[in-house]
Amino acid sequence: MKTRMNKTKLMLLAVTTATLSLTSCGSKDKQERTPEHSITAKVATAQETNYPVQYSFSGKLQADKQSNLSTRVMGQVQKVYVKPGQKVNAGDLLIQIRNQDILAKKAQVEASKVEASTAYESAEKDLKRYEALYKNKSASDKEMDDMRTRYQMSKARLDAVNQMEQEVEESLRYTAIRAPYSGVITGKFVQEGDMANPGMPLLSIESPSQWKVYARIPESDISRLELNSPVNVQFTSVPGLEIGGTVSEINPSSTNTGSQFEAKVLLNTSGADAKQLYSGMFATVNYEEGTQPMILIPQSSLVTRGQLVGLYTVSQAGTSLLRWVRTGKSYGDSIEILSGLSDGEKYILSSEGKLFDGALVVNK
Repeated sequence: MKTRMNKTKLMLLAVTTATLSLTSCGSKDKQERTPEHSITAKVATAQETNYPVQYSFSGKLQADKQSNLSTRVMGQVQKVYVKPGQKVNAGDLLIQIRNQDILAKKAQVEASKVEASTAYESAEKDLKRYEALYKNKSASDKEMDDMRTRYQMSKARLDAVNQMEQEVEESLRYTAIRAPYSGVITGKFVQEGDMANPGMPLLSIESPSQWKVYARIPESDISRLELNSPVNVQFTSVPGLEIGGTVSEINPSSTNTGSQFEAKVLLNTSGADAKQLYSGMFATVNYEEGTQPMILIPQSSLVTRGQLVGLYTVSQAGTSLLRWVRTGKSYGDSIEILSGLSDGEKYILSSEGKLFDGALVVNK
C-alpha cells in the first residue's frame, strides 16, 4: 500500500514538473516571437475638421491667343519658311505665294496712274485758267462747263486708279503670309507647290504668353460659379503643378455643349509654369465654396487591393488591422474618407516593414 502511494506521488510530481516546464518554454517562446512580429511605424490620429468644400470640373488647356492663317488670293505656294514647333516674331515672313500675276497687274495700274495723274493735272490747270478768263468774261458759260466736266472726269479716273492700286497692294500683301504676333507655329497645312485658295487655312499659330482652360460645368453646379471667382487648376500630365486662375467667361447656354455649361478660366502663369504647359493638355479646375466637417488623410497611407481601398488602423491592443474605407474627393496630397474611419481613431501613415494584420505597432 505504501509502495503504491509513493508511485502515485512520483507520477504527480512528474506531471507537475512537465507542466511547469512547458509553461516556462511557452512563455520563453512567446517572449522571443514578440519582437519578430512588431513593426515600427508612424501613427496618426484621424481628426474631423472643417475644410473648404471643393468642386472639380474637367477642362482642356489652350493658348488664349491662337489663329489660323489664310490668304485672300488664289495662287501657288512658292515657299514655306516655318515648321510646327518653330518660334516666330511678329512680322516674320512665314509663307510666300507666287505673285507674278499680281505684280504684272500692279505694273499696269502704275502705268494707268501715271496717265491719269497727267490728265488730272492738265485738267486742273486748264480749269484754273478758264476760271480766270470767265471772271474777266473772256470765256463762255459752255466753255466753263466743259472745263469743269473734263476736270471732274479726270479726277474720277484718278480716284478709280488709286482704288485699283490699293486693291493690288492689298492682294500683294496677302501673297506674303506674316506672323500677326510673336508665338509658336502649331500646324502646317500646305506644302510648297500646293494651290492656296481664299479662306483655306495655311498655318496655325498661338502665343504661349497667356493660357486659358475651357471647363465643362454640370447643370447642378453652374449656379455656384461666378465671374472673377478664383480657382486652382491641376494637370494630369504634370503631377504636382497647380496654377491659380480666374473665371473670365461663363456661357449661359448649354444647347451646343451636351447639357453642360462652358466656362473660360484665365491662368496666372509665371515663366517657369508656362514652360510646362502645352495646348490640348487635360486639366482639372478646382473651385472652393463654404466648409464642411470631414476627415482627410494622406493618400500615401492608403492600401489598394484590386478595386478595394483601405488603410491600416491601430487596434486598442496596439496591433495593426487592415480596414476597408470609402474615399471621396482629393485635396492635393490628401483624400477625404467618407466611411471606414472615425474621428479619434489611430491609423498608420508609414512603416519600416511590411504591414499585416496582428502585428504589434511600435510608434516611432
